[in-house]
Amino acid sequence: MEEKTCPSAEKFFKKEFKKHTGIKDVRFTLAVGSGKGGVGKTTISAILALALKKAGYLVGIFDLDFYGPNINLVLGIEKKKPFIEFGKIKPVSSYNIKIISLALMISEKEPIFMRGLMASKLLQELIQKVEWGPLDFLILDLPPGTGDIFLTMLDLFNPEGFILVTTPHKLAISDAKRTLAILKENNIPVLGVVKNMSDFFEDETSFQEFLSKQKLSLLFEIPVLKELSKTENLIEVFNSSKKQKILEHIAERVLEKVFRIH
Repeated sequence: MEEKTCPSAEKFFKKEFKKHTGIKDVRFTLAVGSGKGGVGKTTISAILALALKKAGYLVGIFDLDFYGPNINLVLGIEKKKPFIEFGKIKPVSSYNIKIISLALMISEKEPIFMRGLMASKLLQELIQKVEWGPLDFLILDLPPGTGDIFLTMLDLFNPEGFILVTTPHKLAISDAKRTLAILKENNIPVLGVVKNMSDFFEDETSFQEFLSKQKLSLLFEIPVLKELSKTENLIEVFNSSKKQKILEHIAERVLEKVFRIH
């Protein structure tokens, strides 16, 4: 059963849904990316979804990493598959979060061969066929780099906000700068930077200089989650009351930025 929109959210939303994307009934689209692989984009996407869900919002995740889809693992989905009816695709639900990912449609043993043009066409097809239903937030879990899927995403979604994920490492920051340049050129608002694995690197001089020179704010930071060595399921990791407070802080920070811009 669909949950009702949190009353605290309703005052921020207009009665009519925005129509700038091709996705019916989706009010805000947030893209999570970096330009760098291995910095934790999928983990941050899932944590963000859990935080917004805990705050009372209707949330979905669109896994756009067609070559290495795995959002299903971090949200504890094993055997569920999207339901197809009359040519429309119904997302899978986990923890009341709606999810679409190629990992739910293709066996993990099957290799994914796809040139850039094919990936762009697949994204366009999924946008037309997936029926999300009413959502307050649709989170786009982006692939590494700024290739065809990334650029097609900018054209088709024009997201209300971009969340830039990086670690304090110089290599990750270098790629983040390139991504940021593309976002600025396309007038995509950057809500802020997420510093992932925040307690792993000793020298954060480069990271602080990056924030200062680019005039970006630190949205929130996530330490190395040692629990992930035992389970990849973030729902289990964030069960404790201490971790729940982290989710509350994340939701407050993101909502503050979204509503300030819009």
